[in-house]
Amino acid sequence: MATYRVTYKKRNFSKKELQDIVISVVTLSVALFLIIVRSSFRVNGVLVHPALLLALAIGFLMTVTAFLLHEMSHKFTAIHYGAWSEFRMWPLGLVLTIITGLIGFLFALPGAVYFASYRNPIREGKIAIAGPLANLVMGVALLPVLLFVNMPLNAFAAVFFLVYINLWLGLFNLIPIPPLDGSKVFAWSKMYWGITFGIAAVLVAYFFISFGIL
Repeated sequence: MATYRVTYKKRNFSKKELQDIVISVVTLSVALFLIIVRSSFRVNGVLVHPALLLALAIGFLMTVTAFLLHEMSHKFTAIHYGAWSEFRMWPLGLVLTIITGLIGFLFALPGAVYFASYRNPIREGKIAIAGPLANLVMGVALLPVLLFVNMPLNAFAAVFFLVYINLWLGLFNLIPIPPLDGSKVFAWSKMYWGITFGIAAVLVAYFFISFGIL
């Protein structure tokens, strides 16, 4: 059985990985900006339509809190279990991300964290569940702010999109179909998968119903 012994440099990031992360974050932020700038929703009967700078800022925050946090949760969980782990961008995915953003819907797969472990389904399942859990924790942490804190419309729009993207990505990535995280979680523990998927589904349904998305 192969084992891996890797000496990590400062902060566990290589130059190649940092470059790939920056390119992916910028690309996804632009694609989300293209989606957000054409979107609108109502708050207490008032139509909210994000301005250009606000849409760009929201796109960046969505990328950092949903995509980057998700991937880094995979990375550092893998490192915790002694696995080599680095993020790699997917050039074709970057192109598709921008093209679909221009069209009006989003295929967001700019890259992913890859890791080398011991082919241990338990550890792989724990590494896989770390990403969706990070999204759900972020969404749950911000949801009370959205529901109970009086904010200017611009701030409300930002929090709205952050809650939306995190809850939705948390649920979507738990679908038990390869290469989604849910397939590895399901292989590790059907009980943990069922509990996590059920909680994510309830949160997404509650959010959609509360804000009239359904």
